[in-house]
Amino acid sequence: MSRLITICLSCYFLIMTAKGQIKWPADQLLPSFQTPAQVQDFIVLRQRSAYAAAEMYLFASLKGTVNRSKPRIFSYEGDANGEGPYTWLQSLGLNWQEPIDKWDLITKYRNEIAGLIVYDTAQSHTINLATMLAKSKNALIVSPILLEKLTAPPYNFKILTDLRGKFDSKLAVYQSMYNDYWPNLDHRLLIGLHPDRQKAALREYAVAVGAAVIWLDPKVDGESQLLDKFLSTMSAGGKFMGWWPQEAPGVERASKYGIATIASDWSSNLTLHSGTSRKITIKPSPPKPKLENKIYVAFILSDGDNLQFTEHLMRKLWQNPDRGAVPMGWTVSPAMLDAMPGALNFYWNTASDNDNLISGPSGYGYTYPNTWKDENLLKKFVAKTEDYNQRPGLRVITIWNTITGGINANVGKVYAREAKSLLGLTAQNTGGGLSIYDNSLPGMALSCNYCTSEKAMNDHIARASAGWDRNSSRFIIIQAQPWTGISPTSFKNVANSLGEEYIVVRPDHIFQLIREKNGLPINPG
Repeated sequence: MSRLITICLSCYFLIMTAKGQIKWPADQLLPSFQTPAQVQDFIVLRQRSAYAAAEMYLFASLKGTVNRSKPRIFSYEGDANGEGPYTWLQSLGLNWQEPIDKWDLITKYRNEIAGLIVYDTAQSHTINLATMLAKSKNALIVSPILLEKLTAPPYNFKILTDLRGKFDSKLAVYQSMYNDYWPNLDHRLLIGLHPDRQKAALREYAVAVGAAVIWLDPKVDGESQLLDKFLSTMSAGGKFMGWWPQEAPGVERASKYGIATIASDWSSNLTLHSGTSRKITIKPSPPKPKLENKIYVAFILSDGDNLQFTEHLMRKLWQNPDRGAVPMGWTVSPAMLDAMPGALNFYWNTASDNDNLISGPSGYGYTYPNTWKDENLLKKFVAKTEDYNQRPGLRVITIWNTITGGINANVGKVYAREAKSLLGLTAQNTGGGLSIYDNSLPGMALSCNYCTSEKAMNDHIARASAGWDRNSSRFIIIQAQPWTGISPTSFKNVANSLGEEYIVVRPDHIFQLIREKNGLPINPG
């Protein structure tokens, strides 16, 4: 009888695999999931105790395993920066039902789970190894404190892999991952997750796609060398998702290998978002204003390259009653075309004429282009960015070469030649002025590269306006970050404080005005 049950379960898994497949064409940045179920099973995941923390790993792996064939589970894990529990379900036109007890979902989907992978609480990096193994074993990630419950009725799960006592160090875990599993994984994607912080969030996506999940610091001896081994063996054009132990060292290390970082560590429902319709309806840009002897100011809200921001805080800020009161640029990731196409379409469909979606740094992923060693790889990165910018209508890119760096002339020339539809680039070297690359593409240094308050924005505008003779046009671009309370209201307040010599415009318009002043086509490509 037990053999018959095993055969039946095997057949069921084969049917489920055939029924729903993650699709990842060679020319696509990230995989697409199946269309989400119209009615989602909704759960809230919160960490209030060691037991609740263990549940988060468990239910992240349940989501990843179940949603791999068809997204059917949606979780809300938000904090003060969260968009609200039902916001995206409503925005995407989906319905939901909430189980009385989220454990009821394990019973509901019991036949889609083959068993358990037990991680070692004494060596938390085994959680990342378990995350990587979950897809191949069709298994749940389990803390030892949940074993008694999960191996007993009504679940009766078997332990497929027990990682307790197998590794005596962090490096040993990732060395085993590199030696024993990495050769057979998809080298287009590597994911960075802190094993103790990201208990759920992007972990569900990592489970679903079966990617290698690491947490290696490029500034720590031993970890740095092993990280290089992973990065150097990735496919050309490979992507790093999640995040790094430290921003600049991680992004820079990946950049040296031609790997862009798609920041996403706190993204919580990418398995569902990646299954939404890829059809994007772009809102046309209104006509640019007339070029006059004025000071033109453009506002940009930073950090949209991070998928967690566009999923959470940006969605919350989008509800601000002052959105649309003044022109502003919202940075988003071109990778949303694969990872969150429904959300990208939502933003366009609900945008006002004053809302301008532009690309976050430095294209389809966060990278320091000046650091790339292989110019041919950089050309391919920019060409792919051009493709992923054109389809969702993004015509300005915020280029980051560290938080304070400008754009090297050779790098600007690559963008000019490989991204013909771009109106312009911003650069992080505050006050560095205008450069025109290859006689065709304007790059304008920001007047504030990461403003944290209305006062800072006003101060930088005043500084950038000093010496203006009223007989010519001047251009000022202010980039603010969203994590210190900056909102559309902040931009409205700053705009209202400016004199009549100032005109606030969208980022795409300020580059069209710069083009007009410098004798360049105002609508290239």
